[in-house]
Amino acid sequence: MNERLLLLLQKVRDKNATDTEHAELLAMIAADEPGDTGAIINQFHNWQSADAESYSVEEMDSLFAGIITADKAIPVRKLSYRKWAAAAAVLLLLTTSVYFWLNDNKDQVAITETPVEILPGRDGAVLTLADGREVVLDSLGNGVVAHQNGIQVLLKDGQLSYDPVKMENGQVQFNTMTVPRGRQFRLQLPDGTNVWLNSASSIRYPVVFTGAERKIAITGEAYFEVAKYPDKPFMVTVNNKARVEVLGTHFNINAYDNEDSIHTTLLEGAVRVHNRSNRNLLLKPGQQAVIPANQDGAAVGIALVKNVNLEKVMAWRNGLFNFEGASLQEVLKQLERWYDIEPVFQHGIPDIRFSGEMTRDMPLSGLLIGLERSGVRLRLEGKKLLVLP
Repeated sequence: MNERLLLLLQKVRDKNATDTEHAELLAMIAADEPGDTGAIINQFHNWQSADAESYSVEEMDSLFAGIITADKAIPVRKLSYRKWAAAAAVLLLLTTSVYFWLNDNKDQVAITETPVEILPGRDGAVLTLADGREVVLDSLGNGVVAHQNGIQVLLKDGQLSYDPVKMENGQVQFNTMTVPRGRQFRLQLPDGTNVWLNSASSIRYPVVFTGAERKIAITGEAYFEVAKYPDKPFMVTVNNKARVEVLGTHFNINAYDNEDSIHTTLLEGAVRVHNRSNRNLLLKPGQQAVIPANQDGAAVGIALVKNVNLEKVMAWRNGLFNFEGASLQEVLKQLERWYDIEPVFQHGIPDIRFSGEMTRDMPLSGLLIGLERSGVRLRLEGKKLLVLP
């Protein structure tokens, strides 16, 4: 967070921050309950200039209060003088670009008419055991959460793993981890493979890998760092529409039902991606296989994309939204999953493209400010986000 805040301050100072980055900075200031953001802003100000000290307490307080209240869409808390002054001083130092940016918005329709803030997603998942019992992992502490066929299921520091204490004979048992909207989770499979699951995703896997292959199945989006066992290929079935064959590598799969295509992106190593008609592509690092998601038989395609923007693909894994070149519909699909909201287009979908990055740990209101700045009219009604004509 500290590095991100300093980067945003530098971008605004240098006048090359995007609209979404302006909004992100303001959201950080508005949400600064313990005063950490204000302290960092004050430190940044001290590094950059001593000139702001010439402003009086009243001037700094008045200016920053005006900046925050220029757009009523930002939920405003009562801030201490230290926070007012630190933020006001640095905003003065930054040639008041944020002030003019907000003033441009003051006549727009307010984003939300509800005082309830929608918070960002967090770690959490539901583990379904082999006998159908469900374990909610959101609030559990470290320790053993279940036993499966003589294997301990462990939760430690937000990651689930499997420890084969004493294997029992019998049929292989399967577990399923389901990550709902507004959540994300980490999992270490029995072979040591690490998996990160994004919101609205799931993974089904055996509690121990037997046989010649390591087979699992996923829906939604997941990033893998696969343990290397050359004599045991790692096989991923994706929505029953595609298959990824791996030996040991790092890759990301995006396969949401409401997306147009299944995207498999390789970061390290090698994978072979198969569609349902068994056409396949061997990927090299930096490449992506794209399979149409609406497969309805044997006549299916698969395409190769070279020189993929890996920062955009991996943004979710790194705690960011990357909206570079994204349409409004693409942006709202990401917000729908992370904030557990329902976008509603009242009169068609505006043809708007976005750019820039924002952190995924801010309240929804901070992101919506940036969208409105781009000409989108929005109204939040409970969990429904209305896109107005």
